[in-house]
Amino acid sequence: MTKRTSILKRLNRVFYFIMILVIVNTAVFSFTSYQIQSISSSTIQYDFPLEAASAKMISAHKSMQSNAAEYLLGDYQQKAIYRDNIERLNQAQQFILDNELLQNPQQVELFNQISELSQAINQIYIEQIFSQYNPGDESAAENIAINLLNTVAIPLETLIESRANDEIEGAMTSSDENELRNDDIPAISYYLRMVDKVGDMQNGLSRYLLNDPHAKTSFEQDSKEFLQWFELVSPLEQDVDEQQDLAIIRHHYQTLVDDGNRLFQLYNPQQYQNAIQTFKQMEQQQLSQIENLLGQLSQNSQDEVIDQLASLSYINNLTFGLIATMTLFALIGLFSIQRHARITIYKPIRALAHAVDRLRQGERNIELKHNNDELGDVFVNVEHFQQDLQALDDLREQEKAYKQQLESERDKLKIALEDLNLAKDKLVTNEKMASLGALVAGVSHEINTPIGIAVTISSTFESRIKEFMAKASSGEVTMEDLEQFEAESLEGLEIMLRSLNKAAELIHSFKRVAIDQSSEVRREFNLFEVINEVLNTVKHQIKTKQYVVNLNGDQDVLIDSYPGPLGQVITNLFNNAVLHGFDGSNTGEINISISKTCSKWVQIIFADNGKGIPKDHVAKVFDPFFTTKMGKGGSGLGMNIVYNIVSGMLGGEISLSSSQDADAHGTQFTINIPLQAPQGE
Repeated sequence: MTKRTSILKRLNRVFYFIMILVIVNTAVFSFTSYQIQSISSSTIQYDFPLEAASAKMISAHKSMQSNAAEYLLGDYQQKAIYRDNIERLNQAQQFILDNELLQNPQQVELFNQISELSQAINQIYIEQIFSQYNPGDESAAENIAINLLNTVAIPLETLIESRANDEIEGAMTSSDENELRNDDIPAISYYLRMVDKVGDMQNGLSRYLLNDPHAKTSFEQDSKEFLQWFELVSPLEQDVDEQQDLAIIRHHYQTLVDDGNRLFQLYNPQQYQNAIQTFKQMEQQQLSQIENLLGQLSQNSQDEVIDQLASLSYINNLTFGLIATMTLFALIGLFSIQRHARITIYKPIRALAHAVDRLRQGERNIELKHNNDELGDVFVNVEHFQQDLQALDDLREQEKAYKQQLESERDKLKIALEDLNLAKDKLVTNEKMASLGALVAGVSHEINTPIGIAVTISSTFESRIKEFMAKASSGEVTMEDLEQFEAESLEGLEIMLRSLNKAAELIHSFKRVAIDQSSEVRREFNLFEVINEVLNTVKHQIKTKQYVVNLNGDQDVLIDSYPGPLGQVITNLFNNAVLHGFDGSNTGEINISISKTCSKWVQIIFADNGKGIPKDHVAKVFDPFFTTKMGKGGSGLGMNIVYNIVSGMLGGEISLSSSQDADAHGTQFTINIPLQAPQGE
């Protein structure tokens, strides 16, 4: 028996060796940290704060420059922000003085130059930019110009053009040559020149805001010429309406001239240009100079830091030698530890893992070699585990054959059940989607007419209101006009109200049917109303035909059942009558009657006078996939679904009678369902 060794003792030796290396390295780093702290204290106390303060002053000057630039671009709030940046600059300068950060004469000289130049730059900003130019005046001037354009100039042009068009129409219809020569043609010429001058005056205001030095003179000259043409046209217009338009033109003209002069007094673009020129000169001179001085001050501070760091180079070289020596010892020790651990720990663990993996894969005759230590105990337990697995495998083999037989039978039953469920779900889904498609088409078609009437009436009503308001504005409204407008408005509103109420009723009906047909919720409902709502959703299919649908019988029958599936039954019967009963015919009649046969049952008769069903087909109508329209819109499932719903979910019965006789042809379905449907499982 080999001597037992301990893995724990070997790991403790490794731990002691690592701990000695950590202690030595800690001593070396502590010595280096002390020397770095003692040498860099002055750098942290003076040089770094000075460099940070210099960076703060550079940032403040750039922000001040940005404030001035954005102020000139129209941001009035930049003036207040500029004051904050001035305060930042002063605080940075005062911080340098309070903490005595200037350590040599060169720094002191640079700081004094920066302070003097900062004051000069601030004075230029205040006196030649912020005091000379006000973005608010420019904005107010632009508002005046926009207001003149929208409320005065455009209406003035429109009115003058209207007068010119009236004169042109009068000239075209006039047969008096003397009037054409002395009145109409001169008036047209004067009006057109007045329109040109109004446009020139608008252009003059726009050019003034764009700093055109001749814009103001041009505006004044255009206003004088406009007035000359106005005085020439005034004697030619003698009608009351013409005199009223001339008075409005004169008022708009005077407003345009007065507000234009007010704009000239409020805003002078030359002041803005002067401020821009000052800003550009500062960028090329003072701002460039102060950035250079601040850069020199920051560079001087950096040079001081470099000198301090250079003194650390010797300490760094000294500690490097110590660390390199310790690293060499550490590498030698770690290599020895790794080699020993590989032989005594890693290889046995890898062999154990490989053996366990072989056991997992099914091997049961593995020979395990191991040392006499803690890992050896694990190997012994694995050997015992191998024996237990062998016994367990024998039991599994016996169970496997029986289990395979059971699983085979189960899989066959499962596949058959899944096929049946898929077929059932697909059939139900297809029929529901078909019904919902018909419902959507019904909604679109039925509400189109009342909505279209309402839109037409509202458009006409809007036109009549505009005509009436135009007469009211001109003072031409008579009592007869007022009475006619009132009568037409009341009539239009009544028609619109009837149409919108009709659309609302249709939407309410279609909404309830859609909810019912998209679910199988059970509730109490009025049988007559539900069938009527279903018919409203499908009647659009026969709009182009002369088919008649009648719903008669007891209108107060309440039943506790499933309105959705019942609607599916009515829809399928209706589609069956249209597709098959009235095939090839433009006329036909469907009659639906409702009657209570006793206190617990109700009867629904669905009859059509179509061409009837052949006798040899009657017995097959409710069979699945039976149809005479295969490939032409028929699936052969509609009547089978009707039969399943009536006899299943609704708990009732359905029967069929049909005739193809010439004097009495047609088909009748008789449905008997209980007033209270049976409870679902």
